[in-house]
Amino acid sequence: MKSQLRIFYLLIILLMLGCNQTNHEKELHANLNQVYNGPIIDMHLHAYKDENPLFGQTHPPTLRGQTFEGVKTVEELKQEVLKRFEKYHIVKAVVGNGEVWLNDDSDRILVGGANKPIDSLEKQFRDGKLKVIAEMAPFYAGMKASDSTQMPYFELAQKLNIPVGFHVLPGGPNYGFHLMPEMLGGMRVYNANPLQLEEVFVRFPNLKLYMMHGGWPYIEDVKAMMYAHPNLYLDIAVINWILPKKECYKFLEDLIDAGFGNRIMYGSDQMVWPQTIDVGIETINSADFLTLDQKEDIFYDNAAEFLGLSEEEIKKHKKGRR
Repeated sequence: MKSQLRIFYLLIILLMLGCNQTNHEKELHANLNQVYNGPIIDMHLHAYKDENPLFGQTHPPTLRGQTFEGVKTVEELKQEVLKRFEKYHIVKAVVGNGEVWLNDDSDRILVGGANKPIDSLEKQFRDGKLKVIAEMAPFYAGMKASDSTQMPYFELAQKLNIPVGFHVLPGGPNYGFHLMPEMLGGMRVYNANPLQLEEVFVRFPNLKLYMMHGGWPYIEDVKAMMYAHPNLYLDIAVINWILPKKECYKFLEDLIDAGFGNRIMYGSDQMVWPQTIDVGIETINSADFLTLDQKEDIFYDNAAEFLGLSEEEIKKHKKGRR
């Protein structure tokens, strides 16, 4: 009789464990399929003061096979981007040449600047109109981060205690060297490996720096650099709309599995194709391997930490949203 009771109780326990496991799996599955609707920080956008050769251009087919129609004017670009700020609750955005939009949305715009003389950038900072030195892109001129012409920019960033956004692969449209040689003829794959930033950190160990475009496809080098340098973050601009989803997800999942999920930030690299913001956000929200917390990290929390936003500002951004 006692042995029968033991068997009975054992069966009850096993059934309870099975139910608990099933409920846990259901909760996990539900969490993985939630859409994030909270605040977003876009770490990589562009504005233009004057006409740009890209205006009106159709982006060539991405590796997903998508094309995007370019806006035709400076004003159209601004309106289309600001419209998406409202639609997606983008509360902060690092905008290259952002000073031209600052009067339109000063709460959201974090002005990025790089391709100017050092003294001009320092004055811009003193005037309250420079928050990030970005986008540094010697890649397009065939130079690496270690080039002597680039060092003063890193030195200034460390001196002013502001972040740097540095261009690594990928960048420009796929096959850009062949499609737009007059604009992108200086591109070289060997100039875009994340390892070029090693000497920068050796010289400026307190520098806060993020790799724009994430460093795909150099996943092992990216992991090695992030392992070695705690102040190194990355944005996923371009790779979240130009790569096939499966490839983008493989890159992201590998970084998260390696323990670097707290240093991945959302970015769009919107140039003259505002639709890339829509596609980039959808790519992260439809990633079925990401929990809602991980989406929140990528879309907001990691960038808020990197940028040093105050607790008060973070609470304001998150109030009533997720």
